[in-house]
Amino acid sequence: MTGKQLLLKALKDRGVRHIFGYTGGAIMPIFDEMEKLDIFKFVMSRHEQGAAFMAQGMSRASLSTDAPQIGVCMSTSGPGAMNLVTGVADAHMDSVPMMAITGQVATGVIATDAFQESDVVGVMMPISKQTYMPLSAEEIEKTIHEGFYVATTGRGGPILVDIPKDVQNQQVGEDYQFDVKTYRPQLPGYFYTPTPEREPIQRAIELINKSERPVIFCGHGVINSNAGELLQELAEKVNIPVAFTLHGLSAMPADHPLSLGMMGMHGTVEANRVIMEADLLISFGMRFDDRVTGKLSEYAQNADVIHVEIDPSEIDKNVKTSVAINADVYRTLHVLLGDPMLTYQPRRRWWDKIAVFRKVMADDLEMEIEKGLGDDNKLLMKSIIHQLSKLTEGRDLIVPDVGQHQMMAARFYNYQTKNSWFASGGAGTMGCSLPMAIGVKLARPEERVWSISGDGGFQMNAQELGTIMEQKIDLKIIILNNGHLGMVRQWQTFFFDGRYAGTPMQSPDFGLLAKAYGIPHRRVEKLQDVAPALQEAIDHCGAIVLEFICDPSEVILPMVPSGGGFDTMIIKHPRTEAAKNEGEAA
Repeated sequence: MTGKQLLLKALKDRGVRHIFGYTGGAIMPIFDEMEKLDIFKFVMSRHEQGAAFMAQGMSRASLSTDAPQIGVCMSTSGPGAMNLVTGVADAHMDSVPMMAITGQVATGVIATDAFQESDVVGVMMPISKQTYMPLSAEEIEKTIHEGFYVATTGRGGPILVDIPKDVQNQQVGEDYQFDVKTYRPQLPGYFYTPTPEREPIQRAIELINKSERPVIFCGHGVINSNAGELLQELAEKVNIPVAFTLHGLSAMPADHPLSLGMMGMHGTVEANRVIMEADLLISFGMRFDDRVTGKLSEYAQNADVIHVEIDPSEIDKNVKTSVAINADVYRTLHVLLGDPMLTYQPRRRWWDKIAVFRKVMADDLEMEIEKGLGDDNKLLMKSIIHQLSKLTEGRDLIVPDVGQHQMMAARFYNYQTKNSWFASGGAGTMGCSLPMAIGVKLARPEERVWSISGDGGFQMNAQELGTIMEQKIDLKIIILNNGHLGMVRQWQTFFFDGRYAGTPMQSPDFGLLAKAYGIPHRRVEKLQDVAPALQEAIDHCGAIVLEFICDPSEVILPMVPSGGGFDTMIIKHPRTEAAKNEGEAA
């Protein structure tokens, strides 16, 4: 057998059914063999970055299915491989398992600056969980299986396999043997400890039982380990509120009585104020990044911290723990729930205080959503998201881009379906939504998927409308068009005296763009047309683009200024505060 045949055999053995990518000179042998075999569904992206995000969407969405698939993307060497970098870095930051396979120039010309040569292994090393370059056909099958093991055990992450062109065509020797059924990776220094130790579990239970003002944190690890139902069961058993990181959303229903909503820079008032006053933080599968903590020196100063985390390097990295549990979230929750020493506490004073926190901004937000219009009678993003949530009953899959609209979708959609929110978090990559939504839809074809972008992010990978057209993908596409880079504009409003440098944006006619790809489009400018347009998309069989003309001055509040503590949380628009002060002076 040849190297290319062994590669495809290994992918088949690992349950891969979809491959996303873009061909080229250095990977042509693999593509040619793939065409002959006809066992994979190949999805051609219009840009290699799109293929990486499609693979990521496949991995993330299929986690909660009966047949999880690790997303695989392929590209040629040189510029093709370099175009994968952003999508791979994004997966690395968000702990998403996926495999990137790249062609490389022949071994005889490596390091000679050959045509379309790039040191993709060197470039990808800091942004991947592991990188490989098999230099003989005999290495390929083992490399693929080892790569999948590394990608999916412990903290997930992307794997790169860079295969020289001559190695793809190389024949293995007659004595070649590899048995996938008996293969066990031998990885010195790679330790995977999914089961929690008994002693820290007991100390955690003692802290939970005696705490008066505890709060549970739900991070991406809860989603990745399929532990949302167990987390909800634990919260109900001990009567403790739950706050979510951006990636923890959809682990349990958003309207659950114990839910405080999202925490952090654009989190809810109740989530952030509870953290300020808590005496115990119980963190599951999160890394205490700066968007969650704000100013570290002022973060939860009076609280003990229980940190459950599969990656030991994250424990005590940003926030000092009282009890560290280096283990899988699912297994840890299972052990906690099975312990009879863990008891229910009424904590009435704590819940009374939370009820007060929940009232802050609640009336203002409700009025703004019901009004639905901002300056010049332009639509408000939060009202559109709220209407979408009502019509879908919070059951659809949501893939936002990055920016202001992303925070609106995080805050105002009522997530009811487990693992239904797929966002770029750590890297914050604009342009991710459209290609990632393709991977999500292919992973869960029976569910409705919404790609939600701003006018800026949409244009970064708009060419993937071609993939949607070619593959006939039933994807609902929303463009919240406010003519600006909305999140940057909000910062400029608050912190740069309203100087909108580099944020106004002129866009093409999105209707003509959609038409060029044979996709229907509807432009919505009036409030009364919002619900009918969304319903039209729901009823339409196939892809559709809805463009909503939104108010550029709309902001997402609360907001914790970068580097600030939760006590500096902004809950009023500066313009509103100025008008109030003028009225009081008069």
